[in-house]
Amino acid sequence: MPVTLTGGGHRCIHGRGHGPVPAERGAAARLVRVNPQAPTSPPARRVAVVGGSRYLGAHLVGMLLRNESVERVLAIDSVKPSAQHRRRMRDAEFVRLDPQSPRLQGILRDAEIDTVVHAGLFHTDFAPGGRAAVKESNIMGSMHVIAACGRAATVRRFVLISSTTVYGSSGADPAMFTEDMAARRQPSGGIPLDHLSVEGYVRGMSRKRPDIDVTILRIPAILGLPEPTVLGELLLPSVAPVLAGFDPRVQLLHPQDALDALVRATLGATPGTFNIAADGVLTLTQAIRRAGHIPLPVPPQTFRLVARLVLSQGLRDVGASQLRYMRYGRVVDTTRMRTEFGFEPSYTTDEAMHAYLVDSGTEPLITRASLESKAGRIATLLPAPVADRLHASVRTTINELKAMGALPELLEEAQ
Repeated sequence: MPVTLTGGGHRCIHGRGHGPVPAERGAAARLVRVNPQAPTSPPARRVAVVGGSRYLGAHLVGMLLRNESVERVLAIDSVKPSAQHRRRMRDAEFVRLDPQSPRLQGILRDAEIDTVVHAGLFHTDFAPGGRAAVKESNIMGSMHVIAACGRAATVRRFVLISSTTVYGSSGADPAMFTEDMAARRQPSGGIPLDHLSVEGYVRGMSRKRPDIDVTILRIPAILGLPEPTVLGELLLPSVAPVLAGFDPRVQLLHPQDALDALVRATLGATPGTFNIAADGVLTLTQAIRRAGHIPLPVPPQTFRLVARLVLSQGLRDVGASQLRYMRYGRVVDTTRMRTEFGFEPSYTTDEAMHAYLVDSGTEPLITRASLESKAGRIATLLPAPVADRLHASVRTTINELKAMGALPELLEEAQ
C-alpha cells in the first residue's frame, strides 16, 4: 500500500477516492457546559474518524489531538481534506480509503483502534451525484464501515452522527419527539430512510458485539457547514417560497455545539441514543425575515414552479420528505441529553441563527426601495393572488424587522 507525506504532517495511505472536498466556514466558540454527575465510560485512546475530510470529521480530529488521553487519531475518507481542514487536523494520520474497501478492517486492527466515529453520513441530497450517489455512500458505505467495526476485535466504542430526520414530519407529530418515539409517518425514502436504516445496522452490530458501546447522536439542521440544508437554502434568496397555510417550527444546532457533543461522545460519555439540539424554536417565516428576506406563501401544488424561479438548484427538485418538513417542521426533546449524556449546548436556536447570519454574510434587503423593487420584479412572473401575498409579506417583513430594531435609519426614514 503506497504511503506519501502531505503538508501539515499528514501521512496519506491511498485507496479509492472520488468527489470534491467542500470549503470550510468559520464558527464561533464558547465554553462547553457539561454535567459532571453524568456517568462516563473508559476514555478513548486510539480513535478512527470515518468521514475525516468533512467539516465535522476534520474539526473533531483536531480537537481529539489536543486531548491528552488520546494517543492516536486516524482520519479516514475517500477524498483528501482541503487545505483549511488539514490545518484543523494538525498532525493526524490521514488514510485515503473508500469506506467500502475490505482493507478497512485490517487498518482498524493494525492501528489497535478502540473507538470509531462515523461522521461520513450525508444529511441532504444536495451532494455531487445527486440522490443516487448519496444513497450509495450512506447505505453501502455505512454497511461496510459497521461490518468492519464488528469484526475488529480491538473496537470497543462506536459513535454515529445521525439526524432528527429519522422522526419524519407529519400533522400527527407530538410537540416534541423523545428518543423512544418513532416517526408517526414512516419515511418512504430519502435521507430520513437512509439514517433510519443505518441506525438499524448499528443496533444489529451491537447485538452481535454487546462489548461495543454504541452512541447515536441525532442532530437537527446545522447552518454554516459546507453541506447545504433545506433551511439554509431558503435563507439565501431575497424572496423565499413557503407553503401557504403552514409555518413549521425549526430547531437548530450551532456547529461548535455539535463538535463539543461529538467530542464528549467519543471520549467516553455514557452510551445510548440522544437528541442533540439547541433550546428554543423559530418558525420558518421568522427565520427568513430575520435574514432580512421575504417569505412568499404559495400553494403546495405550485411550490416547485415558484422554486424554479427563485431558488438554487438544490431545492428546485425538492423531495417529498423535504416538502413535509417545510409543512410540519420538527422539534425534539433534549432532556436525556442533559440528564444522561451530560451535555448542554452553549447556543440557543435563536443564537445559532444569529451566528449563522453574521458569519455567512447573508445579504438582507434593507431598504424599502430594494424590498419593493425585488418583490415587484418577481410579482410580474406570478399569478395575481400570489403576487398580492408577496406584497403583503413585504409589509410584514418590514414591520417585524422594525420591531426587532434591525432596520437601518434609511429604511425607517423612507417609511
